[in-house]
Amino acid sequence: METDTLLEEGETPSLNNTDDTTNVQSDDLTEINNLGKQLKDLDNRILESEAVVSNLKAARKKIAEEHIPELMGKHGLKLIQLDDETKIKVDDFVDARIKDPSTAFKWLEDTNNDSIIKNQITVNLGLGDNALVKNIENKLKEEFGVASENKVTVHHATLKSFCRDALENPELAESLPREAFGIYQGKRAKITRN
Repeated sequence: METDTLLEEGETPSLNNTDDTTNVQSDDLTEINNLGKQLKDLDNRILESEAVVSNLKAARKKIAEEHIPELMGKHGLKLIQLDDETKIKVDDFVDARIKDPSTAFKWLEDTNNDSIIKNQITVNLGLGDNALVKNIENKLKEEFGVASENKVTVHHATLKSFCRDALENPELAESLPREAFGIYQGKRAKITRN
């Protein structure tokens, strides 16, 4: 169970706690308890709704990819209009995802279809390495005729962690351009489950 870091260990208040050392009013504890129950209920309802959506998607897929195509195919139909003027059209589709790259790429090469294979080179350099980045880009272009793309970014988890640490550092917090970093601060209650 997570507790507020402002409360000393052993001071976790409960609705039955009448000790004034916590400085928490009984009405506030009751409201926190009620809000906690609402939060837990909402978490449970979200989980249930996600399961319902998942089941609906599976049922839709079965109807769209099995039942309707089979029934329309049985009668040689590719297009039909329903009573409410909705049209249903059955088309072929292909989904693909390479699961075995060595086999797939070898086959593409063997069949002269390897032009769809793209190589991507990624080099992680620090922001202070701007001169090196330019040198690499120029070298790739001049010596190999390869255009490169330079994307300057900060990984979202790194940025979040940095901003959290910077806000805790009085020297950095004062000068941190919050709008430029899109900083949003607030409080969030979290229900933990055993």
